[in-house]
Amino acid sequence: IVREVSDAPELFRRKHFKNGEFTVDGLNPARYQLQVSSPQFIRSKLIVDLRSPSRATEYEIVILHPYRNELRIAPGAAYQVSVKTLQQKVPDAAREAYTRGVAFHREGQLDAALIEYGRALRSYPRYAEALTDIGAIFLLYNRPQSALTFLNRAKDADESNPIINLNIAIALAEQGEHGAALKLLKKILDRAPRMAQAQSLTGKIHYLQKNYDEAETYLRQALESDPTLLEVRLLMININVEQQKYDEAREGLRQIRATITNQMVTEFIDEQLSALGG
Repeated sequence: IVREVSDAPELFRRKHFKNGEFTVDGLNPARYQLQVSSPQFIRSKLIVDLRSPSRATEYEIVILHPYRNELRIAPGAAYQVSVKTLQQKVPDAAREAYTRGVAFHREGQLDAALIEYGRALRSYPRYAEALTDIGAIFLLYNRPQSALTFLNRAKDADESNPIINLNIAIALAEQGEHGAALKLLKKILDRAPRMAQAQSLTGKIHYLQKNYDEAETYLRQALESDPTLLEVRLLMININVEQQKYDEAREGLRQIRATITNQMVTEFIDEQLSALGG
């Protein structure tokens, strides 16, 4: 979907893409929002300002993520579980409803997932997993305050759970409460020092605050913990381009190119390397 960023009502264009590629022609010098979506993946929004002067590179790479992020703790990692968590006895009806909710969640049927998660909570109000997944769906709906309502209840049930605390940090960051998010992320990393998602979010917040040195430190740590995080590599490249560190940006693009087998994407990256003199 392509639409001009404006307060006025307007028609928008819908384009279909194949093999990850589409073309938009005839746009005026204005600010546009591109919404990219695919079945079972979260819609991604991209702002393109055609009024701005050209940059050294004129590309945007969009990563689509599945609706249900099967985020888990790194292998070998551990966290303290409270006694009240260990004493939980989740009724079968709650487990069955939760399982149905997970299936809907994976398929992107978020309203149906919420209904099943709600049924699980009616059977067992302290069901931490159901509370966490409801919070995750509200984050997808861009409703961080509603997400926090359920995530804080989940934290009451399992206070030290790094997944719950990470989602809370995400919600705080989306509300612009960067200080509170960073404080919580520090606690998470004190307990799980190789949690790549926490390192990545910390780096992203520092990037938004223009603290580039701090951002790069945490993003490099995230890649050491999980080298498959493509979005972290892309953010590193953005930092390098914004600071005009083109040698490092070229190296980042080469690393991405080495991990991708899609011919169209590799040709695209080659074009960007040429634009950067690589």
